[in-house]
Amino acid sequence: RTQPPLMEPSVTHYEHIGVPSSPWAQRLRVSRSCVISTVASFALTALVALFIASALLSANIGLVTTLKAAAVPHTGEWCSGSGAALFSKATLKRVVDQTVSGLLMYNAIGNEKKFEASDVIRLGEFFYVVCDSSWSILKASESLPLLSESNALIHPDVATDVESWVPPDEDSGFEAIVHDMSSFSHGGGHEDFYLVRESIKHGENSGSDDGGSKGGIYFAAQILKAHVNGGSWALVEACSTEFTFEGDSKGFEGAISLRGKDGVLYMLALCEGNYCEETRGKQAGNGRVVVMAREPDTKAVGGCLWKTKRVINLPKTANFIDYSAFAVHHSTQAVAITSQENSQLWVGQLSGGSDESFDPDTAEFTDGKVFDFPRTSTTCELQYCNIEGIHWVSGSEKGTPQMLVAVSDKMKSRGRQSATCQDKDQSIHLFMLP
Repeated sequence: RTQPPLMEPSVTHYEHIGVPSSPWAQRLRVSRSCVISTVASFALTALVALFIASALLSANIGLVTTLKAAAVPHTGEWCSGSGAALFSKATLKRVVDQTVSGLLMYNAIGNEKKFEASDVIRLGEFFYVVCDSSWSILKASESLPLLSESNALIHPDVATDVESWVPPDEDSGFEAIVHDMSSFSHGGGHEDFYLVRESIKHGENSGSDDGGSKGGIYFAAQILKAHVNGGSWALVEACSTEFTFEGDSKGFEGAISLRGKDGVLYMLALCEGNYCEETRGKQAGNGRVVVMAREPDTKAVGGCLWKTKRVINLPKTANFIDYSAFAVHHSTQAVAITSQENSQLWVGQLSGGSDESFDPDTAEFTDGKVFDFPRTSTTCELQYCNIEGIHWVSGSEKGTPQMLVAVSDKMKSRGRQSATCQDKDQSIHLFMLP
């Protein structure tokens, strides 16, 4: 019997692929393929997601294990949680804050519009503060009375020992004020102060000198010797440093003086940048202190030059992005060094760190310890963002002193610092070690 011609291809096609070959069947095949592809895609995505989740979980477990196993760093990020056990032992205790402008009588401020405080020392019952924005020196009672006549600005006297000297029409760039405690005993007959200008341009068209023995243009700090006479200070001499920098923005940020065993007055200056450089300045833990001594130099303007005797490395425990202030407590040889960007304080010791005991060839810093300046109480953010001066204000012959005075520069503008930095800027602060 002969089958209908239309049935034969249908049976043959059915036996080949297992389904009738009709328009409906073709749509069924396409739909089935889409479903299979979609299911496979979801399965692959699920497997990838499971793999990523497993990796993240492992990483988090590793992080938690690391936090439990390692010491909590003093970065200020650990005010609560895993760092709570160390917070009180690693954070300075605030005693008082006072704005510089709040110390002065209204008529004493004069034309000063800002007080970018950069260093502080204590002499007798007064603090002496310099600002890198001003040529005047603030003299403030150690009790920091508000709007008091006890506080005053000491202005430069243009009729000085250096003929026809007038402060340049620019910011002072003062980053350190130093008092030579040995000046009377060594026959000076005066209280010698030194004002350190961070780094200024020397050479052609710089308004400083003609390049001296170096020739050309270079950047170096300038150290002004001054005598304070009542309400004014007189310039005795101005000497540049032999040590040079890459530019005018990263120079010396603090300094102290020590009388050596050899009777020489040495100036120890702290570099702001790591390695004393701008190029590698942010490579934390490579702080440097430059030891200098004044020598006559007929080729230098002023006839004098602070020549480099040695560069001392700070210990790796002072693992700071920058360095902003430097103080030595003579009777205990205790050292305080601050970082503006880390908002931290390093406390250690310097061998021979007192007058008549210092030896530049053998002096070294101990490992020391790091403390946080207080963070904000609710969010644990930086608030002492611009510490640029530090000085010991208490202590005896034994043990580490407990109280320090600090000063703060103006906060950086144009969104470069958090709004939490404003409240403490341009101020004087007292802190206690924990």
